[in-house]
Amino acid sequence: MAILHLILHRDPAARSLAKLAAVIDRANQWTEGKNFLLVPYHMIGAKNMEAGILGGYADFIRAKHPEASIPAIYLVDDLFRDAARLRRSMGDEPFFDGLDATSGDSDWGELEGDWNAERFEAAIATPPIPESDPNFAPSEPRRELASALIKTYFQSYENIRRSDREAYVSLDAGLSIISQHAKSLGYDAIILFLDELILWIASHAADRQFMHQEGQKLSKLVEAQKADRPIPLVSFVARQRDLGELVGENITGADRLNFSDALKHWEGRFHKLTLEDRNLPAIAEVRVLKPVSDSAREELDAAFEQTARIRQDVMNTLLTTKYNRDIFRQVYPFSPALVDTLVGVSSLLQRERTALKVMMLLLVAQRDTLQLGDIVPVGDLFDVIAHGDEAFNQEMAIQFENAKRLYHLKLLPLLETRHGIHKIDVDTLPFDDQKAVAFRMRRRQPIDLVELCGDRRQRYRRQRTRPDRAKPS
Repeated sequence: MAILHLILHRDPAARSLAKLAAVIDRANQWTEGKNFLLVPYHMIGAKNMEAGILGGYADFIRAKHPEASIPAIYLVDDLFRDAARLRRSMGDEPFFDGLDATSGDSDWGELEGDWNAERFEAAIATPPIPESDPNFAPSEPRRELASALIKTYFQSYENIRRSDREAYVSLDAGLSIISQHAKSLGYDAIILFLDELILWIASHAADRQFMHQEGQKLSKLVEAQKADRPIPLVSFVARQRDLGELVGENITGADRLNFSDALKHWEGRFHKLTLEDRNLPAIAEVRVLKPVSDSAREELDAAFEQTARIRQDVMNTLLTTKYNRDIFRQVYPFSPALVDTLVGVSSLLQRERTALKVMMLLLVAQRDTLQLGDIVPVGDLFDVIAHGDEAFNQEMAIQFENAKRLYHLKLLPLLETRHGIHKIDVDTLPFDDQKAVAFRMRRRQPIDLVELCGDRRQRYRRQRTRPDRAKPS
């Protein structure tokens, strides 16, 4: 999605990528001469779909076009339009007298009194504070006017007054409004990059009503109730994972089947673009493992050739059944076995722990110790993943917690006993110290639990059979 955003933004570096030349040429046939409004989103923390998408659009417009008016996506804007019509029909004096009549009973007290044309128009013209503002709250003049109008003339709008945030029009109506608004700014289409949408819905997996209510709105991104969107809205939604897996045990029985049917209905509205796991080596080669110079690349090639002269059975293990030698070179100093493990594990973690991010963390952690010709062991993933962000759902969190307990309470003490040194002392020794090297090598290897536990049982038996421990006759 990041590359797509850059290409549509006509970034020269992205459009010059040789591997994307054919795709860009085809895209130029329909994008040439078009002006797209590219709106990125971060849905996590949004109250609902309207607040996330419509409010996010308003925030983006404030930053990109500060001179432009804010689209009328707030319910209070409808209230103000109704009030303006009522004012014209009643006349100023009786209209403002009516607003002042109940000021003593209002939550705003004396602040709500003394309404006049100047104050009324100033309140309507006051823009709402962006939701991206950490101190977000509806603007005071807007709240004061809305409260006075609801108290006097428009009591059916009571839900606006009770809300501590700006209330929005329906998503369907709001999408039409932003389509009209973007057209007035000279755009040919709006492209929404909804990178967090599915994870946001999944974060409310325990609230079935929320998931059904907000999930159904996804179809509004594709199908409009009214054909009043003058320019198209194109939505890219990063799914990350299947929602049916993310809800875990929060939904059971018939409810789970109903939810699965609803998921199929939502997904059927969108065209799927599947990114295969096999793309990770090619992406990592460019994003994480790009040599700093041609000479550095030659050194890496030579080191890889030297490293690859290992026993065939070891090479087969490192390649797994999915990859070949060329892929191994792409991900070096990582191995295909590590990449394959990482793909399976990182999909269960929070978004911040993507495969590329974990690979970067491994390199940073070993930047002072990793030598040319070394291969990052698969076992090094444990420290980065198990002691990083929590697993995405409660079910996997329990699995990770069990793994950490097994390691810290069982396996690590056994290793420390075998090598006669504590891990905390290993960290203080020079990196090339023989004890430290032996401990790290054994810690990185697959641990034979039977062997380790057998050693402990044998020591226990020897202690039990010592002469000085023999029972008196």
